[in-house]
Amino acid sequence: MIELVRAGVKDHGIVTALILYLARHQELELEADRDKWDRIVAKLLDSDGWLFLLALEDSEPAGLAVANWFLTLDAREHGRLMALVVEEERRRRGIGGRLIKDVLASARRRDCCEFEVCVRPDNEEIAAFYRRFGYTREQRLFTWSWND
Repeated sequence: MIELVRAGVKDHGIVTALILYLARHQELELEADRDKWDRIVAKLLDSDGWLFLLALEDSEPAGLAVANWFLTLDAREHGRLMALVVEEERRRRGIGGRLIKDVLASARRRDCCEFEVCVRPDNEEIAAFYRRFGYTREQRLFTWSWND
């Protein structure tokens, strides 16, 4: 059985492990070690501007959705999906879909006027996944990177 729960500071170790799992599978190089990530995640978990939603299967961590809320200059609330991860052996069971639906419901409750997610241009599989949940508008995002 899948249970979705909002993670709290007490869950920082589980959340950190899932974020590092995502980073390894996306071949991201994280500059911080595990201890530093634990401290960062604990601070974010204690913030009203972040939502960490854990998916538990038989009381074991199976997935995680991370959303960030922010105000624009015209005082409208926006949301952004920062991470979505489901452990590989638990994929294709609806866990990711349940996480997305719950995050979008949270965005509606917060009266967000927009909720966004960034997808690599070459990742059509994940883009198709998000479209199933109503994502329709696509825009180009320009980024600056100083860590190359």
